[in-house]
Amino acid sequence: MRRGTCVGMSIIGTQSPWRLGVRTATPPGEAILGIRALAYRAEGQPGALPPVAGLAMKAAGIIGARPAWDAASGQMRFHDLPPGPRRILVTDPERRFLPAAVMVEVPDRYPPRPTAGGPPVPVPSHPVRRTVLLRPAPGRAIPTGMTAVIGTLRDATGRGIALARLAASTDAGLMRVVTWTDEAGGFALLLPDSEAGIPPATCALAVHAPAASLAAALAVDPLGALPADLDQLDPDGPHSPFEPRPVAILAPDGTVAAGPAGALPLRPGRTVRWDLLAR
Repeated sequence: MRRGTCVGMSIIGTQSPWRLGVRTATPPGEAILGIRALAYRAEGQPGALPPVAGLAMKAAGIIGARPAWDAASGQMRFHDLPPGPRRILVTDPERRFLPAAVMVEVPDRYPPRPTAGGPPVPVPSHPVRRTVLLRPAPGRAIPTGMTAVIGTLRDATGRGIALARLAASTDAGLMRVVTWTDEAGGFALLLPDSEAGIPPATCALAVHAPAASLAAALAVDPLGALPADLDQLDPDGPHSPFEPRPVAILAPDGTVAAGPAGALPLRPGRTVRWDLLAR
């Protein structure tokens, strides 16, 4: 059985010099951490602007750390977080997007001050800024003209499979889109047009489901067991908490649809429903 590990993402920051006898880390009134959420589009592409507002963010295990929305930067900003590794959970009360979790290393707001004649002290880092890409929730409205596939992934007993990874490659692999199922196994694959503005006509699907240990943890606490930084995880890696699962595409009457294995029929520019059966 494979066990999952949380894989960290890069933290982009800058540095400024310290002055002898003066604290030059983050000033008391400045946010120590800012997180900007963007709507996911496709692999290798930046998230869609503008930043997503109306989200809830919580630092795990930290009571009273309440972020504030900053409209100018499009960030949720934390002002009071203790230094060290922190897991930040991002949820959407409006259910437009799936939950996400990120790991960040919060710097010390007041690092040790150098003394005259003492050894050099590392330059303190600026506040941490992170961007998280959010996948669409299954129940959200699909933009007009978007090619999309909605449905539910179930196991042989008919139960929905939570947090399964669905990777769709459109038009001979020219574009890849990755999404995840929700707690009930529902999913929404939004497939953007090509760079030439042509809607995708074909789609190959690869599915990875949580291994037994992760699936058991998700059944008890879906948000608490949500792995951080899923975008950085290799589903086929040696320590991946996911395992590949072949799936069958189900017709509206519940029978297995005819067609090549892994091929997902599309309706360019429209939304189609295909339920999936994990084998």
